[in-house]
Amino acid sequence: MNVRELLATVAERKWLILGVASIVALLALFWTLRQPKIFEAECTLEYDPTPPRPLGAEVHDVADPVGSYWASVEYFRTQNEILQSRSVAERAVRELGLHRDPGFVGVPEEERDGWRGISVELAADRLRSRLAVEQEQETRIVTVSFRDEDPERAQLVVNTIVDGYLEKLLEDRLGTTVSALAWLQEQLDDLKGELEGSELALHQFKRDNNILSVSLEDRQNIIANDIRQFSQALTETRARRIELQARLGVLRRATEDPEIASTVLEQNETLGTLRTELQRLQSQRASENVSRGTNHPMVRELTAQIEVLEEKIAEEIARVTASVAGDLAEVRRTETGLGQALQEANERGLDLNLLEIEYTRLHRERENSSELHELLLQRTAQTNLTKAMRVDHVRVVDEALLPTRPVSPKLSLNLAAGTFLGLVLGIVIALGIDHMDRTIRAPSDIESTGLTVLGVVPAAAEEGAARKRKRRRRVAGPMTDRDLIAYSHPMSSIAEHCRAIRTNLTFMSPEKPFEVLVVTSPGPREGKTTFATNLAITLAQAGDRVLLIDTDLRRPRIHKTFHTSLERGVTSILVGEHSLSDAVQETEIGGLDVLVAGPVPPNPSELLHVTRFRDLLAEARRRYDRVILDSPPVGAVTDAAIIAPRVDATVVVVRGQQTHKEELRLAVRQLRDVGARIAGVVLNDLDVSRRSYGYGGYYYQRKGYYSSRDDEPNELHETA
Repeated sequence: MNVRELLATVAERKWLILGVASIVALLALFWTLRQPKIFEAECTLEYDPTPPRPLGAEVHDVADPVGSYWASVEYFRTQNEILQSRSVAERAVRELGLHRDPGFVGVPEEERDGWRGISVELAADRLRSRLAVEQEQETRIVTVSFRDEDPERAQLVVNTIVDGYLEKLLEDRLGTTVSALAWLQEQLDDLKGELEGSELALHQFKRDNNILSVSLEDRQNIIANDIRQFSQALTETRARRIELQARLGVLRRATEDPEIASTVLEQNETLGTLRTELQRLQSQRASENVSRGTNHPMVRELTAQIEVLEEKIAEEIARVTASVAGDLAEVRRTETGLGQALQEANERGLDLNLLEIEYTRLHRERENSSELHELLLQRTAQTNLTKAMRVDHVRVVDEALLPTRPVSPKLSLNLAAGTFLGLVLGIVIALGIDHMDRTIRAPSDIESTGLTVLGVVPAAAEEGAARKRKRRRRVAGPMTDRDLIAYSHPMSSIAEHCRAIRTNLTFMSPEKPFEVLVVTSPGPREGKTTFATNLAITLAQAGDRVLLIDTDLRRPRIHKTFHTSLERGVTSILVGEHSLSDAVQETEIGGLDVLVAGPVPPNPSELLHVTRFRDLLAEARRRYDRVILDSPPVGAVTDAAIIAPRVDATVVVVRGQQTHKEELRLAVRQLRDVGARIAGVVLNDLDVSRRSYGYGGYYYQRKGYYSSRDDEPNELHETA
């Protein structure tokens, strides 16, 4: 349902909705007047984050509920819950004796004799149900309110609740302070013993390790200096050893390798001198050997000198080698000693590190014990002072006053709420009635079945209104205006809609127009005969030669409309008594002839099965441009189902707010089962004065396009 349909439903059933709203509003008024008057007393509190601090800003209370936590919303919620807690309520109940107050408990006057009261817990629950705590937004203000039938009791209860809450906070704070003080004193005694023990342990450690004469830091510096010197000397000694080892190796290979020997001789001054002398003698011998020969005495003498000199060189090399070997042995001993000294220094350093770790541990324990002892000593002194203070973070801004006006019941609010609920209930009832209504009320209801809507024929005006208009009829004589309104009132809304349906039928099959149409309906009294008559009139007005045939052989009515007899008609043609030419009767409407039903037969259905009926339709098709058949309702008898397959198309007429959707579906199913072609559905007798129904972008209103020029009543409905 869209908004338009919703508004239409509200407008249509406005009196139902207003009636329901009035009843609900009266019930709300009656209920409100019977309710007892309720008074409300309010007390205002402030959560103060900066209470007086006699000991200074640096001294913090051990039971401080705020601190850095003040800015959190949880603190406010916690305090509000404490205000509504059972313990605070029970305190107020005991103080005021509310558990023995029949007025507070709500005991009627006639039942108070012999009443002994209720338990404190039940009275506290009843009190909490009437108590409300509300936090003002973006403030530290809290409003505590209590409702009761007695204004004095409401004032007394809310003030007692606040006083009990403040006393509870103070008791909790003092209790926390006393507990904290006892714990601090116990911890202080323990820390005092720990401090003394740590001091004695540190002193004994210094005595055992002789730390009193030379400090650990000085010892560390001495050992570090020794390690540095030993490490440097060891490095130099190792370099000297490597050098001597290399030189010794060279000297040992010099006796075998002349090049290495020459290199060694050049490096030693003595060996160098001997080497020079040896070269001179060798040169001289070589010269003498050439000039005098090998056996010359001088040559032999030079050879002896050379041999002696070579022995001296060998002895000198041996001496140098022994000297280098001795130096290497000495350097190795020195290196070993320095390594041992360095290792001993490192071990002393490690031992000193262990001493330092132990010393640091003992010193740290002494310092920690000293700091904790001093802190606890200071905190204990502060707690002893704060124990005597009675300062809290909550204070009363305004005490509750005696309420003078009741807050409940609120007559205007309840009446407005009752009226609103009544309107809603009325709308729901109206929508429910519409939802349960299965009749066809709009073209959309027909479209939901998958059928084509050929058009809508508005409902006829009331007879009284028609008489007041006193319009002259265009056709004189005894013809019924209801069936001939398209002729008698051609400018009326109904005539205009009939012409629109005629146009829709024409455009449904423009290449092969429907020549023979049958008009039927799901049930009786739906306006099929009246629509068939007016459709035939509009077709004749369009210039076609039209024959209107009454095939309702059970309850014929066309002859009444045109005031003719039933002596000659369809049945007389089917039994062979007359021909079509003999039975057709002309009307005063140009281009329109009628063929009445004829004498009513005992077996209409069997009569329609005869071959002469097909011949009748074929002859009528040849002689006329359009043939309109008025048949019985398809839901009542089978006559329409017999006729429908033999014509070009079938038009189904339904009556607004009378024909059910299921009846239309059943009728369409019966027609389709016999192979009938359904052109569409006409929605007849629709009361558009109650709501507007849209179809195809247009709205079918009560008056047609020409209503401004013709106010004749629209009387297209059927009574039989």
